[in-house]
Amino acid sequence: MKGKLIVVLVTMISMFGCTTMRQMDARRGGLQTQLEFNDHLVIYESSGRIIDMTFIEIDNARIRGRLTDGSQGPISVDLDDIEKMEIEKIDGVKTTLAVVGGTVIILPLALIAVLVGGMSS
Repeated sequence: MKGKLIVVLVTMISMFGCTTMRQMDARRGGLQTQLEFNDHLVIYESSGRIIDMTFIEIDNARIRGRLTDGSQGPISVDLDDIEKMEIEKIDGVKTTLAVVGGTVIILPLALIAVLVGGMSS
């Protein structure tokens, strides 16, 4: 039974996508096509303020969202005030390595679980 539990846990862990924060240029056009509703953003304003938010919408001058900690209602940031902006995206390489690594670990564990389970019967 313990072997099956280990196999299930390793499988679940290997299936989670690995995410990474990627820098975006807020001054460059085309943000509307790069951002999707509920994207996780970290915005660094030129004033030094750091805003960790979930994206809602964008227009020509402002990004609107809600703080990820839920402490405040909707927030908006002027594009001209943004010094740097990061977006959280799934990292394909890390995710692939996690799945392959998980598979390499799962197969021997599954074999051991079957062998151990067969011996105790």
